Amino acid sequence: MKPKIIGILASPSLTGGSAQLLYAALKSAQSQNVSTELIHLYSKEIKPCIGCITDGEPNCKFPCIFEDYGKEILIKINDSDGIIFATPVYWYNVSSMLKVLLERMTSLEHMIVFGQQSYLEGKVVAAIAVGADSGVMSTISYILTTLNSMGAIIPPWSMAYSHKAKQSLYDDKALMDAINVGLLVAKTVKMFKQNEISELRYENNFEYLKEIRNFVEKYIQTLQEKTPQYYFSFDFAE
Repeated sequence: MKPKIIGILASPSLTGGSAQLLYAALKSAQSQNVSTELIHLYSKEIKPCIGCITDGEPNCKFPCIFEDYGKEILIKINDSDGIIFATPVYWYNVSSMLKVLLERMTSLEHMIVFGQQSYLEGKVVAAIAVGADSGVMSTISYILTTLNSMGAIIPPWSMAYSHKAKQSLYDDKALMDAINVGLLVAKTVKMFKQNEISELRYENNFEYLKEIRNFVEKYIQTLQEKTPQYYFSFDFAE
């Protein structure tokens, strides 16, 4: 079965700048013999997260409690190997629909509470943003930081952005970056699948934690005893 990459369009416009760059990224990814699918967040209702992760009982789990388009998307995310997010910039951040989806994706990550790994662990992600100001970078950073915190993999050069709105397709640098996003996500997905890398999260081994803490404490003590004080040796074999 081919690796699966989904493109999540978080814009109300199917022809706007973020859509244009996402289409380019998905087309580029297809050159690597992967299957692709476009998901348009504004096409159906996605109910907002109600924070059941804070309940006394652990109720936040995949595929979430709502029967809506959000649940359909969460299932597609779970079945995918890579995800490319594309959003316009609304007040220096993602669109409201993408914010809702990211919050609902907590149900995928929260499976660690139920003795499993995060369902986003090992999935490869990238981000595309289009906006008229510097908010593109804060928007991309927010997406990638959130997904990395959920366990996803971020390849190098995993971002593309443009300030040219509906003319983004004619922004040569942005278009090339979007093409590279598609290529890099696809290549990274294939690399990880070929090596069958899974369960990347380090388990809560408190004995190992103590061992590392003791090592660092002793190493710092050794550094403090050295003269002059500004001399630091980084030979961990000492």
